[in-house]
Amino acid sequence: MKNIVVMLFVIISLQPLSAFSDTDDEIWKKLRDGGLVVLMRHASVDRGDSLVRDPGCLKESMLSEKGKAQAARVGELFRSMRVNISQVLSSPYCRTTDTAKIAFGQAQAVAFLSLLEGLAENEVEENTEWLAKTIGAYTGSDNLVLVTHAPNISTVSFETVEKAAFVVFQPLANQEFEELGKISPEKNNQFK
Repeated sequence: MKNIVVMLFVIISLQPLSAFSDTDDEIWKKLRDGGLVVLMRHASVDRGDSLVRDPGCLKESMLSEKGKAQAARVGELFRSMRVNISQVLSSPYCRTTDTAKIAFGQAQAVAFLSLLEGLAENEVEENTEWLAKTIGAYTGSDNLVLVTHAPNISTVSFETVEKAAFVVFQPLANQEFEELGKISPEKNNQFK
């Protein structure tokens, strides 16, 4: 019970300072200005065991044809909105690295973005802290993209993020951040 209370405290303490109110257009403008962090959920997958991680990408859930098209459209959307990306980090799972590579042409797999389900409690806490620190400490002039999984996103945002959707954060001083909003390209008919 003590461990659950500690974990809830960590998750709550890492939540953004305020709820967002920006519209999609305002968020895209801020993304064009740079210096933000985009936390994206991987695109749609074919059925398979979502907890299996296979570096050879033979046994785990893979992007479906729909997912590949979603990822490509996300990349097209960022380019059409003239949003500059400095770096793209992803979970080591194939569906996340493939989403990142198709959308942004690059992906660097990092352990702290690994799917939280199935990890030991201490690993969940460490990965969640690392995610929050990465968002809050970002200081680049272009935008940082992190491609991960729904459970990971829910540790720093109260938003439900559909596949290929993303939450945008403004890093603040002292490794804190503000959630600016969520963009769901399919829901908002931004995939054209």
